[in-house]
Order: sequence, then structure tokens, then C-alpha cells
Amino acid sequence: MHVIFGGAFNGKRAYVEQRIQGRSVQWLNVDADEHILLPNIEVIVVFGVENLLEPKGKELLEKMEKWDELAEVLVIATEIGRGIVPMDASMRKLRDDVGRFYQQLFTKADSVTRIWYGISQTIKGDE
Repeated sequence: MHVIFGGAFNGKRAYVEQRIQGRSVQWLNVDADEHILLPNIEVIVVFGVENLLEPKGKELLEKMEKWDELAEVLVIATEIGRGIVPMDASMRKLRDDVGRFYQQLFTKADSVTRIWYGISQTIKGDE
């Protein structure tokens, strides 16, 4: 599993699209109720993980580990923990929850790439 993360509109999707060019791909939005895998897929791109709340995050991690046995899994994760700390307690909790989920996700990932203003930087594994 390879996680690609960075701020909103920093080039994560463009990075992934370049990486998967010419391969059979299935895009999976985690906000969707069902995650049905198509046959003969080489790459599964998972996005929207910053919108997950427990216990769905743990369930998704387990699913992604199984999917990783079937195809290459790329996870696009938007960084929401930088910048000004929100005044609203529920927004602070969401930020903290996403941060803890990302720690688990990054631990399980074979490689992690940060995209910042279109520049990629491998921070775990080989590119």
C-alpha cells in the first residue's frame, strides 16, 4: 500500500494519475456506502479517507490490507492538521481523530509520499 498525502489542491491527484497511466484502475471513494471491487484491476485508488470517523477507519484499514493482496493500493490522504487550530471543539476533535487514523495508516503502508505544491517527497519506503 502506498499513501500519498498533502494539503488540499497540492497535486496529489495529478501525481497519482501520472503514476497509474495506462493501467486498469478503480477509484474508490470511502464516503460511498459500498466498496465493490471490479475484476481484473491492477490499481485501486482510495480517496476521501480524511472524512472517516471511528470505527470506520479501522474497518477501512482492514479492507485495504485485503485489497493490497489483489492489486496495488494507492491512498490519497488530504492533510488537515496543519495551519490554524479551529476554535470549534468538534473540528479540533475531527483533526485529532484524522491524525490518529493517519498514524495507523502510515504505519501499515509500505511507502508514503508527501506532495507539497506539486513536489513529491518520499518519507517512507522506496519510490
